[in-house]
Amino acid sequence: MNQTNFATSERGNKARQMVIAAAIVGVTAAFASVAAAQQYPAKNITAIVPFAAGGGADTQTRIWGAAIAPIIGHRIIIENNGAAAGIPGTKQGIAADPDGYTVLMGVASTIAINPFTNKAANYKPLESLKAVAMIGYTPYVLVVANNLNIKTFPELMKYGKDNPGKLTFASWTSVGNLARQGLELRSGLAMTLVPYKGSVDAINDVVAGRASATIADSGSIMPFIKAGSVTPIAITTAQKSTSLPDVPTIDQLGVKDYVIDSWVAMFVPKDTPNEIVEYLNVKTREALKTKNVQDRYAEVAIETLDLSATETQAFMERQTKNWKSLVEQVAAK
Repeated sequence: MNQTNFATSERGNKARQMVIAAAIVGVTAAFASVAAAQQYPAKNITAIVPFAAGGGADTQTRIWGAAIAPIIGHRIIIENNGAAAGIPGTKQGIAADPDGYTVLMGVASTIAINPFTNKAANYKPLESLKAVAMIGYTPYVLVVANNLNIKTFPELMKYGKDNPGKLTFASWTSVGNLARQGLELRSGLAMTLVPYKGSVDAINDVVAGRASATIADSGSIMPFIKAGSVTPIAITTAQKSTSLPDVPTIDQLGVKDYVIDSWVAMFVPKDTPNEIVEYLNVKTREALKTKNVQDRYAEVAIETLDLSATETQAFMERQTKNWKSLVEQVAAK
């Protein structure tokens, strides 16, 4: 063999060795991933809630966490990152290690709305995350401050017409702001936006009469409705709420093609093993069927949607499409 052929052969051998080494590394990593998934969970799980404590997403996460802990044998550690419309917390969840020990709680605003309305939300949830399971589904409720002495939606419309510029709308998420804009688009009711960092401060100002109204998920607003601190005048989903049977839907009141709903769902980074996704889905659905969860959810009009991980992903795709459409309609107004 001449020197040139020898060098060529040596390079070929080195190349083959590199390919074999890479294959071994890949197989080893795959086996390690499978082994880790089979042993999962081996420690506590952190759930990132991209909002301050006390709101609807936080409440549902804590109810779920308490229910699933004894089922999986480990605690759920709640980490609230309540800043900037939930964007930092969502990014934190996207950037987490894909090992199933950090899960992200997402809502309509952080998953289906912010990417189309907020430049800071430079992420694509359906590409960066895997949907795992639904935690809760709730209607939204239009409530007004008691000091307005308004009991019905027609009365609110009349007040707004007679007192231009006086109605204010408390909002802490892009869902709430879009709800306001969509209602204005569909009904002609004008309310001035007053932004808040979280649901607690916003609702407290409606209770105190410093803000005129808000549209909030029932998980956040139901305790105040039951206490008589605010007046509910419309449900913003297509079906009536069993918890508020006397409150009409916005459709019944003549406002068509307007549906605002709320949900909390669990997500994990996109590279999380499917075995872990399926495990969390099955155990979450088991936890949500327990009597304690059902009783707690009934108190605040939260429903459970018993969806597989695949069905949850499809739900998110529909939600993203619907919210994007509303955003575009509002922008084109």
